[in-house]
Amino acid sequence: MLKFLLLIKIIIEKIIRLNLSFLKREITGYPKIVKKFEDEFSKYIGKKYGLSFCNGTSSIEAAIYALDLSKNDEILTTSSNFHASLGPIKNLGHKIVFVDIEQNTLTIDCEDLEKKINNQTKALLIVHPWGYPCNMEKIIKIVEKYNLKLIEDCSHAHGAIYNNKKIGSFAHISCFSLQGNKAVQAGEAGIALTDDKNYYYRMSLYGHFNRHSEEFGKHSKYAFLSKTGLSKKLRAHPLGISLGYVDFKNLETLNTYKNCIYNKIDSLISNSKSVETMMLNKDSVRGGFFGGYPIILKNFENIVKIKKIFENHNFNINSYYWYNHHKMEAFGNEKFVLPVTESIQKKMYLIKIPYFLNFNFKKLKDCLHECDKVN
Repeated sequence: MLKFLLLIKIIIEKIIRLNLSFLKREITGYPKIVKKFEDEFSKYIGKKYGLSFCNGTSSIEAAIYALDLSKNDEILTTSSNFHASLGPIKNLGHKIVFVDIEQNTLTIDCEDLEKKINNQTKALLIVHPWGYPCNMEKIIKIVEKYNLKLIEDCSHAHGAIYNNKKIGSFAHISCFSLQGNKAVQAGEAGIALTDDKNYYYRMSLYGHFNRHSEEFGKHSKYAFLSKTGLSKKLRAHPLGISLGYVDFKNLETLNTYKNCIYNKIDSLISNSKSVETMMLNKDSVRGGFFGGYPIILKNFENIVKIKKIFENHNFNINSYYWYNHHKMEAFGNEKFVLPVTESIQKKMYLIKIPYFLNFNFKKLKDCLHECDKVN
């Protein structure tokens, strides 16, 4: 009942916030709500500066631009990723080098990562899939050892934690999607965070053509672009930010509720012979929870039957979202062997969590019991 009331409260708060924004004419440009959201969100994650964008993809593209890399420099990332994280690398003239994922955690494989570093490798872009944090201890050691720049794509993981620090606080630049299916929903928006003022201003130069004109006018390197930037207009819509601000203020409570649900599902899945899930990296706490609860169907030959059992028990399970990007010409011609990435393509599904968080654990237990009989 408390969960239901909380979500009703959030809906009412959004209606009020939207009407207030209209009354205050906060409908374009950079009204106070935009700066308020940027400042509070960056402080929450543990970064000094926040810059909102029209979507998460634009924030990633601006982040890569901010690193000031040379053409054909290599950026390491996973193929098990949304293509909106990969396109910006190609669009800015850099080379994508694909890295496999770990068998148990389905986060980036740090052994494979280190093998693929060479003199042309300049940066690493990681994603925390479905709200499950990567092994940041290993990643930071590798980044420091090879002097790489790190971008965190945190679009699935708002509020997730690794070793008592928020996901998004580890990288040189971290990016969050605020799209309508994410934990913080601004319709279509994104935000990039950093501790480096130069990166902050370069991101503004890339996507906010006149937001920091005065600051650029004082900077000899950027003075000639002080009025125009790169002429890209990638700012977020203030009305979307108003809506996202409400979700942000309720994020911790919702993450607590969802972690409770996921922990109970973990317990049920652990007893199943036919279904397993991703292992959570040590010292990690899930957050954001994009997509649903991840499951892997062990017996490929019986997938159709098992999917039917979930359907009969009224569970909505969605297929694995991502393509094998390392096999697509759009992202390069080099051949990469990524056995784990390819092995989960047809075995992974996501159980949709009901909007009002009224998950039926008894039904899931019965469903899993029936699935086990198939095997």
